[in-house]
Formats: sequence, structure tokens, C-alpha cells
Amino acid sequence: MCGGHGTRLRGRRNDSSDNETRPPDEVLNIETNDNSADHGDGSRPDNSVTNRSSAVSDQSIIDCEKPLIEINGTAMLSHVANALTASPVETVWAVTSPNAPRTATAVREASRFESIASIETPGDGYVADLQHALSMLDTPVVTTPADLPLISSDHIAKVINTARLNDDNDPTSTMLCVPAALKKQLGVSVDTVFEHDHLQVAPSGINIVAGDTDTVQLSYDARLAINVNRPTDKRVAEKLCE
Repeated sequence: MCGGHGTRLRGRRNDSSDNETRPPDEVLNIETNDNSADHGDGSRPDNSVTNRSSAVSDQSIIDCEKPLIEINGTAMLSHVANALTASPVETVWAVTSPNAPRTATAVREASRFESIASIETPGDGYVADLQHALSMLDTPVVTTPADLPLISSDHIAKVINTARLNDDNDPTSTMLCVPAALKKQLGVSVDTVFEHDHLQVAPSGINIVAGDTDTVQLSYDARLAINVNRPTDKRVAEKLCE
């Protein structure tokens, strides 16, 4: 999904009132794998981040469509596309919209995206455009936003395997989530939260659309907790991408 323009990245302060911002150097102390110890409630040990800081300004000037914003010199769309093309998925589609015309042009014309086909949507919003794209494809389908620059092919493979393990003949629709506490600890924005097994979780944006049965897969991997929606998210992603 790469049809967003990225208005929340354009000169706005982080408006997640429950969010805490960490200095960039502290972000490096956050674990970036699924095997880190936790306290059973989605939080991390106290020594994973040593100090708290006051919120800093998220003012930013970004003259670029969101999917083409670079994280350490590489467009977010490229990060995601590379992960998908290296994963077990058979075909990668870039779902574009009139809201991001330069992104649509890049998908059609840039050599780095030559292995990717595109689906043009009306630009009516993420959910509506996703439904439009899904109506043109056969399931099962892996969906992921272009604002998840730390995603890897292993992440995609793992969620696919989870969907298959539930039912080999009819893969289960799967939503990959992370603990909301992990996003707060990283200092990145938290937009959607719901309760799963007595834990507050946030969708990563990675989903398997398949059969009628739904399941939630939980990951404690910090890389899956960073959706770049605001300037602070971008800075955290750049530190963890180094």
C-alpha cells in the first residue's frame, strides 16, 4: 500500500498524547528481535532504556510523497519492496493512488521497481483503497503499508507460516501486531490500539487476507513497531536502520 501522501509528516507535532519521545542514542538500546525478555505485559526490562527525556519538537519539512521518503538513503517503498521480493510471496503489487502521483510514476518507470506490478486505486483512503485492490486479486494475499521501512523478508515468511500452520488447506487471515507498550517505549506514534489476550496491542500493518477465520500474531520485534507516520517515527527508524 503506497498511495498515501504523508500529511502527518509535514510540519506537525506528534499528536499522540500518550507517546513518549526518546533521544536517538537511547533508541539503540532497544532490542530488535522477537527473543527479548519481557515482563508478560508487553513492556521491556528497565535496563533496555536508561533515561527518559522530555518531548522534543517533531517539526519537519518534507518535500516528498510519503512512500518515497528516504530512511538512511533508501526510499521507504524500496525497503518494503525489497523485503517482499525476497520473501516467499509470488507476486508483489504496489497499490497506488492519485494522492501520490510521483510514487505511481516511480513504480511504473523506475528500474528498481521493475519486478513490481501496480494497481491504481481511487485514493479514497487506506481501507477503501485496500478493498479496491483486494477485489482485483485472488486470496491469500499479504498486505503491508509502505511506511514500515524496517520490515524484512523473514518477517513476511514468519507471518505466512503462521497463517499456514492454522490450516494447510485454507490459510487463516492473520493480523500481525506488536505490544502498544513497545511502541511507547520506542517513542513512536501509537494510533490504533485494541486488547488481545489481556494485552494492549497495535497493528503493524502486515496482514494475511485469506479464509474466514481470523487470528492475531504477536511480535516483540521493535522493527515491526515503527510505522513512519510522523517526524519522530522517521528519526527512530533511521537510528534502528543504521
